[in-house]
Amino acid sequence: MRIIYEPRGRALEYAPLAVSLYRGCSHGCRYCFVPASLRVTPEEFACDPRPRTDAIDRLTLDLHNLHVAGDTREVLMSFTTDPYQPCDEELKLTREAIKLFIKWIVPFTILTKAGLKSLRDLDLMAAHPDLCRYGTTLTLWDPEMERYWEPHAACVLERLEALQQFHAAGIRTWVSFEPVIDPEQTLELIRYCRDAGICDEYRIGKLNHSITPTRIDHADFLFQVRGELKGKQYIIKKDLLRAAGEAP
Repeated sequence: MRIIYEPRGRALEYAPLAVSLYRGCSHGCRYCFVPASLRVTPEEFACDPRPRTDAIDRLTLDLHNLHVAGDTREVLMSFTTDPYQPCDEELKLTREAIKLFIKWIVPFTILTKAGLKSLRDLDLMAAHPDLCRYGTTLTLWDPEMERYWEPHAACVLERLEALQQFHAAGIRTWVSFEPVIDPEQTLELIRYCRDAGICDEYRIGKLNHSITPTRIDHADFLFQVRGELKGKQYIIKKDLLRAAGEAP
């Protein structure tokens, strides 16, 4: 394939296929693993996100081929960047990509920290709810901690508002509670989403590329997560299972 790829390692736990329309990410999250994997500094990675070369043309060919092959694996936008970079407001590559997924009847899912910016594509997704899902990452309630760890991402209230609007439009929603930085705040966020009825699937994973402010008892945290999500659809990532002393 030309731009769609099969993730490996931890990423494969979230989606069988993925695509990134942009290089770089303006959010500047301190726990991001991508700069190190690309051998660039976090500052270089965050300073000037740009579209990938011929992204839409390459995506068109890949989606055509998936359709012809009858390949119905879901494609995620995206692991290594956010589909709603500042330049997407002008370029609208994510909107063009969504139109192509719809045209070729290939299922897709969004993962974003851009909050209300993602609402500009709600109309397309709401018209095809059986073909798509919408996800956001939630890590922290505390505004000061949030600004430190995710300095340029949308605030948690914006992300929750966007999640609510997509869910209200009949689109299946999910939340990535990864990384867990402060277990109590993660549990509060899980309870909020559960009680508000705005999340259809919960995915929980540990912090792997930074040091948490305090030591985490992963076994106790996982016990509490399972209690809070009893009867709900959720996925515990393998690294968290191992940290809790459970064989994945």
